[in-house]
Amino acid sequence: MVVSRLSALSDAVIDVAKGEDLRESLRRLIENAVIISEATYGALGTISSDGALETFTYVGLSEESADEIERFPEGKGLLGHLLKHPTPLRLASIKSSAESVGFPDGHPAMNSFLGVPIRIRDEVYGSLYLTEKKGGLEFTEEDEQLVTVLASAAGIAIDSARGQAAQNQNVVLAERDRIGRDLHDLVIQRLFATGLSLQAVAKNELVPMRDLTIIQETIDNLDLTVQQIRNTIFELQIPGPTAGLRGRIQEEIAIFQGKNAIHISCEFQGPIDASVHGALSEHTIAVVRELLTNAMKHAGCRHIDVIISSSEGQLDVQISDDGIGYIEGRRKSGLLNLEDRAKECNGTFSITKKEPLGTRALWVARY
Repeated sequence: MVVSRLSALSDAVIDVAKGEDLRESLRRLIENAVIISEATYGALGTISSDGALETFTYVGLSEESADEIERFPEGKGLLGHLLKHPTPLRLASIKSSAESVGFPDGHPAMNSFLGVPIRIRDEVYGSLYLTEKKGGLEFTEEDEQLVTVLASAAGIAIDSARGQAAQNQNVVLAERDRIGRDLHDLVIQRLFATGLSLQAVAKNELVPMRDLTIIQETIDNLDLTVQQIRNTIFELQIPGPTAGLRGRIQEEIAIFQGKNAIHISCEFQGPIDASVHGALSEHTIAVVRELLTNAMKHAGCRHIDVIISSSEGQLDVQISDDGIGYIEGRRKSGLLNLEDRAKECNGTFSITKKEPLGTRALWVARY
């Protein structure tokens, strides 16, 4: 038994050291942690720069079982406690912890628990969690020591990947600056010149009224194009991870699209990446994920429309479907969670029937 555990530990560390795809490496690391500790379930959560839960990867649950869970962890309760207080924690029963907030509907029963922080030097990247040791036993000190080694390997992998991403980001930002300058100098200036020329023509009294209407429409379209290009330039100048909300939302949609035959359309309005960042960005991702999950599970729909808009200090997340429609009086914990998130962001959440068929959910936040 000791030999097999050490062999699994060695395999896990070597696998991470290869520096391949981070997500897949971490998934295999969790699988090895489950083997080493004789756990039934394992998970790894990483946190963003502002301390919010960024990713949550799990093993031990079948797709069918995962689909039954009302919502996945969001960095609260016992898991949130570990992120805020990064020290190893072993429990004979999860329920015995004062930090435990219980499990959502559909979640499998879990008793024994082992949580170990993922950290390099003084920086915490997340936590590695294991639950339900086989045979109804408790996790041991030896389990904790071995899993701590794996958590260290995970920390090295995450630190390396983020360092590489930062280097790549510098190259990307330099290219964005160049593109932004070119858009301003070569495109906007020419559009302005064209607009001024058209305005001069419009002042000519000999120009027929019909042509004046066409000229004015063209000028208005030029103004709109200039504004859109300015928004693009502004978003190109936003550095670091805050530039990726659009991309992250599109990734979430792609994940849902890949698992279902439902068609999902997505539209962005306004400077999303420029105005939405930090905690609000994390809230937005969680809201999109929750609403898409609800539509997939309960709506019986064939099409979902996602509209994300940002304007004058307000962010709107609107998701509608063509399913059976919202049933009044059914307020599940997931929807209550969306209301709580809206209140945290000085906003509102509403869900209504859409005519002739379907449901429309609107989550509003103010920043």
